Amino acid sequence: MTELTDRLGMLHVIQISIEAWNGIFLLIMLFSMIYDRKHGKAFIPASVDIIIFYLSIFLYNILDIFCLVTDGDTSGAGFFIRRAAEFGYCFVGMFHPVFILYMFKKHVAAPNGLTSLSKAITFFQLLQLPGLVMLILTPSTGALYYFDAKNIYHRGPLYVFWALMTLIAIAFLFVAILLYRKKTDKFVFRVVLISSTLPLAFMVINYFFSELSFNNIAVSVTALIVFLMYERNKAEDSVRNVRALAQAQRQLAESRLALEESKNQTLMAQIQPHFINNSLMAIRSRCYDYPEVYESLTNFSRYLRANFEALGDTRLILFEQEMENIEAYLSLERQNFGERLQVEYDIECDDFLLPALSVQPLVENAVRHGVATYKDGGTVQINAHRSGGVIVIEVIDRGSGKRNITEQQSKRKGIGVENVRKRLQSMSNGSLEIIPDEHGTTARITMDEIGGKS
Repeated sequence: MTELTDRLGMLHVIQISIEAWNGIFLLIMLFSMIYDRKHGKAFIPASVDIIIFYLSIFLYNILDIFCLVTDGDTSGAGFFIRRAAEFGYCFVGMFHPVFILYMFKKHVAAPNGLTSLSKAITFFQLLQLPGLVMLILTPSTGALYYFDAKNIYHRGPLYVFWALMTLIAIAFLFVAILLYRKKTDKFVFRVVLISSTLPLAFMVINYFFSELSFNNIAVSVTALIVFLMYERNKAEDSVRNVRALAQAQRQLAESRLALEESKNQTLMAQIQPHFINNSLMAIRSRCYDYPEVYESLTNFSRYLRANFEALGDTRLILFEQEMENIEAYLSLERQNFGERLQVEYDIECDDFLLPALSVQPLVENAVRHGVATYKDGGTVQINAHRSGGVIVIEVIDRGSGKRNITEQQSKRKGIGVENVRKRLQSMSNGSLEIIPDEHGTTARITMDEIGGKS
């Protein structure tokens, strides 16, 4: 280590350490982007081009480290490695402006049909060919650089022209990206702008101060800034994807609801609810002398009318109205079950709106798939209260005795619950939670409060 410090000087040893760390960070950034692309975590414009650019920067750093380590090394291996590394270093340095010009042509000129811009970019890419010829001839001519007897690097007589051609290409790119910024994707614009601005500035500095390779500092800083922009763009892309997915889900729910409404309207046209209701009323009018039959027909008519209205109307109704329909239904069921069906109410509020038929199907489930499955019947409890700025409605069934539920009953119960859940979510931003336990089931609706009676 002491020999290396004495031969190279402390500045070059520090630069080797910095570039070695830069290489490690570049590998980490590279693997992160490759992993994202492989697993489809985000769609980032020009991600493949950025990966190629990072690979070239990594190679650029490694070659410069070899150049620095072997500078002044007079051994046979030192002579060979120093010359090969310098040639590769200059070649990769020429690749950078050519590749950034290619990115600009691919992501800006071509998609927007800018033929004149494409031709100009091609011209500045071809402008690097004389520099490539000079680089190829340099080992035998010393045109761009040469090495003295101590294997120490020196700039050649044509170095300034070689650097100037690169400088002109980058300057053109800098001006072009500013002129066409409105036609460029924001992320691509930032990448190309940073990739042209920093190297342009540091190349000028490097020409006047050659003790350190500011070119490598420029590309390493560029890589870091581009990676930070990449991560930010990836986060924004993830947010956009989440929002797009949520919107698609809402649209799907709305389309399903529209389809359900269309089916309901068709069904309403087919079953002629007014005819059915009028027929029931006519039959009921002949049953004044039979109070139980009269009451049953009244409740049944009310039950059918409420369901018919809900099928044909998507407006919200008062919870008080929903409860009237529920009570009509329960009156009918009590005639079937007798003492086996008990009903309890704990209604603290009823002055809010909710989708029609959002509680009644839960009550029907509680009776038909809860209480009815127990030998000794049970109790259905209906609760409604405000809690923390939301409305909470619970339908609870509790049974006693041996239970017997068929597979068909379970299936039909699941369909009814899912329909209620969709209506609550799409019409009132509500949710439905089913909580079973060893004694029965609690169906809990939680929804934003929507005002009803004033």
